Amino acid sequence: MKRSFPEFAGLLFSVPTILLVMIALIVKRGEDVYFINGNHHTVLDVLFSWVTVLGEGVLFIPIFFYFLFVQFRYAALTFTLWASHSIVCQFIKRGLFNNVHRPIAVLDKSQLYFIPNIEVHGLYSFPSGHTATIFCLAMLMTLIIKKRVPAVIFLVIALLVGYSRIYLVQHFLIDVAGGAVIGVSLTYGVWKIFEHKNMAGWMNGPLIGRMPALNNSSSSTSR
Repeated sequence: MKRSFPEFAGLLFSVPTILLVMIALIVKRGEDVYFINGNHHTVLDVLFSWVTVLGEGVLFIPIFFYFLFVQFRYAALTFTLWASHSIVCQFIKRGLFNNVHRPIAVLDKSQLYFIPNIEVHGLYSFPSGHTATIFCLAMLMTLIIKKRVPAVIFLVIALLVGYSRIYLVQHFLIDVAGGAVIGVSLTYGVWKIFEHKNMAGWMNGPLIGRMPALNNSSSSTSR
């Protein structure tokens, strides 16, 4: 039986996420950082210094505004996902696990490699917010575009961002795995809500382009 694309996307992102969790539970905390960070190279320094930026939450902003001109339904979906994942990550990071330290605070610094001009933080390790963000964005774009090749590319990018967080000594593997779980589960859940909820017809078009029409309609009604 052929799977629907949302099911395919859910499976595509869930399998590596589950594997990340399993590996993180098996590998001793700290050994993951020593191994990944220890295999450094000048090219990788440049690559991961740039790749890790893709996990910053500000990337939701241009996507949100783009969809305002394309389809407001997706703009609302993007904003909901942005807000919900931020709240969940901050609640877990600063509420439930506010005393969990990052690698630099608990590992032997003499065995770690630091890239110049990269600020390394010491607190609020779990979960990795950058990883949660990029998995949200990657899966969101996968569900919207609905093409398998881009879906695989988005997944690879998400995994690279997660890897970069360990390479740059910002997080442990368990933090990255936790971020991936949040990103995948929240995105799939919010998508399903928006997919099955009956939305107003105007939400299927651009909000910006429809504003004059909405205003004219209101004026006509009031006459």
